[in-house]
Amino acid sequence: MNYSKKVLTCASALVISLGIFAGYSTTTFAASTSQNTSTKKTDSSAKSDIDSSSKKDLATKDDSEAGNVTDKKKEPAQTTTSYDIMTKVAGAKNYKVWKSVSNGKVHTKVADGQNFRYSHIQSNQSIKTKKYTYWLIYVDGRRVGWVNQNYFARNTIETPKTVSLVRNDNYTFDPKDAISYATDSTGTVVDNQEVNVSKSTINCGTPKTYKVKYTYGSGSSTVAITVRKSTKEGYGDADSVSAKKGTNDFQSWDSHYGASINYISPKEFQPETAKHTFSSGDLSLTTRLYQPVLLSIKTGSDDGNINRVGHIPEGVTVSNNWAYTSLLSHTNLMNGHIVGYDLSKLKSPYNPQHLNEMSQDKFNKYVQNIKVSPYIPIGHGQALGSTDKYIYALVNDHTMHQTTDSEELVQIRKSDMCINKIWTVKTWNKGNAEDSRYYQNAVVVDDHTMYGLYHDTEKHRYEYWKLSRTGDNWYSQLVGVTDGDFVNNGAPVQGFTYDSQNNNFYISFNDLIFKVAYDGTLKQSYQFKSGREVEGISISDNKLYVNLAQRAELLVGDLK
Repeated sequence: MNYSKKVLTCASALVISLGIFAGYSTTTFAASTSQNTSTKKTDSSAKSDIDSSSKKDLATKDDSEAGNVTDKKKEPAQTTTSYDIMTKVAGAKNYKVWKSVSNGKVHTKVADGQNFRYSHIQSNQSIKTKKYTYWLIYVDGRRVGWVNQNYFARNTIETPKTVSLVRNDNYTFDPKDAISYATDSTGTVVDNQEVNVSKSTINCGTPKTYKVKYTYGSGSSTVAITVRKSTKEGYGDADSVSAKKGTNDFQSWDSHYGASINYISPKEFQPETAKHTFSSGDLSLTTRLYQPVLLSIKTGSDDGNINRVGHIPEGVTVSNNWAYTSLLSHTNLMNGHIVGYDLSKLKSPYNPQHLNEMSQDKFNKYVQNIKVSPYIPIGHGQALGSTDKYIYALVNDHTMHQTTDSEELVQIRKSDMCINKIWTVKTWNKGNAEDSRYYQNAVVVDDHTMYGLYHDTEKHRYEYWKLSRTGDNWYSQLVGVTDGDFVNNGAPVQGFTYDSQNNNFYISFNDLIFKVAYDGTLKQSYQFKSGREVEGISISDNKLYVNLAQRAELLVGDLK
């Protein structure tokens, strides 16, 4: 991402007029954080110059008033520079975070940088002293303090080692989708479009392995991108399973009409103070966790998609007591962030709303239980799954229904929230590319199995496809079909998951959840009256998790 720095340098008027400090401070004002960072450029190593008006003023002063400034200018103890807001990446080494920097020295430790290794870190100001450069950091939207520039992962391009693509004459892969992040010499994340890539696109029609090199500044990385050989992979038979009786009797809605009590808009909200409970039949869902609306600095302008974490929740997956939610800053994006919450440590449903108000010591410990991914491909964010080590996101475009394109399946490490591997997959009915199944909703249940939900709008039925991985190949098999559209007003599916313990699928619309047997038999329906959009569902340890929007609120209920 390009950042701007408009230079306007002047020594403190007090320092110039009185000359009382042996080491004085210089301030450089860069572009304000209200400007659009995506269209600006920052050279963070640029030296500050005294502007022409300051030079003119100094030239009019005699030696007795200005001291010896014009003859022998002393080097300032520190120079402060302000920038448009930017995102930075923590490195592997620990550095202390300081409350302030003055007269070229740091004062009062407030945190260890290692506490924020997997947090969302931003900055808009630096101080250059005679020995070091320090950056003011904001962590998950909270101002924390100043840290040495060496704390950041500088000149780094984070990519997986391999990408594996299904053979498909109709599809080309963008190698830049494999970038988790790229940083400059100061540890600032740059836009992927600024990274030089040795091959701009990969044609998936010809089996081959490409060694693709990524470079930015002195940073580099290499990825082996392979187009797989199989000509039969992804072929399935949509007529192999008989449809089970379903329904068209229900109605949902497209646009929400409700919100949590203290939420008005993404710019106007207060913390929630009470739990919600929504019940229907044998299912009762209760608030488990209110999530922050934003995990980034709240500004009054478009601060760039890399910088903004939130405010639109899209999906959820839960495993091993961690809940992972997908967040977009705009609904038309294919990239976003995934945020993980350790439910075993975050006992209170309310505390995540108070990151800016809790004590610094508590914050330092608390945010170690929250992980934020880089800005990576997640699609619309409602096709998620998670296993012991990985999170999976099927990168789908929610505006597409039937297409000859392949779909990217991104495997993300839970450890550092970066991309570990990418596959592309396809499902073509009897090998016919024009009769494809494009999954807008899917769930990965283990490292070799994914289930995809497909709505056949012509035949008015829902299909349940199992995609099984052998090596790097993904094979498609239809396992169930439900006759009918569930709802009769065209409302969209908002969540899909699979209960491996009881072999049931769960499909969610807004204020509606359906339980469906493995073969497509409709077993049960649940209706609620929240007026809020469902943004993903997940099952873990015989519990159903439902994420709501307006504001992001994770609900949980026991399965019966």
